[in-house]
Amino acid sequence: MDPEARRRACVAFRDKLGRDTGATLTAAACAGLLGSTFQCQGEAVSLQSNPGLFYVCLGEAIADQRIALVLPDRLQVAWWCYREAAEVLKHPVGMRRLAWCLMFGLGVTKDPTQAAVWYQKAADLGDAPSKGCFARAWIKTFWGY
Repeated sequence: MDPEARRRACVAFRDKLGRDTGATLTAAACAGLLGSTFQCQGEAVSLQSNPGLFYVCLGEAIADQRIALVLPDRLQVAWWCYREAAEVLKHPVGMRRLAWCLMFGLGVTKDPTQAAVWYQKAADLGDAPSKGCFARAWIKTFWGY
């Protein structure tokens, strides 16, 4: 990515993250995040190579504190990354991670019904782990177990 495109992507990322979560990042921190490469699901993943999986990996790294950032609520920022992967980039693993956050109230208000919806969407896209998760979410939502 050329420097001007990276700067524009960074500004857009920082603005949207700040608006949605209240988290603020310096330009340098943002450039470092967007320039990161993660080992995820057996491949090296960058923003350019696989944007959906990149956001999933970024969310996981933030949630697990593998990235040293000062954030008011790291789980909310991780949830935001999963939501970007799921809603914007339509990535099934992002959908599963978003559902997990909704199921257990990690970074967002607990909502098992919405979790079931996201598990189903991921399962419909062929994400095998989401099929079992959907069944458990459905049972929990509708039968209270």
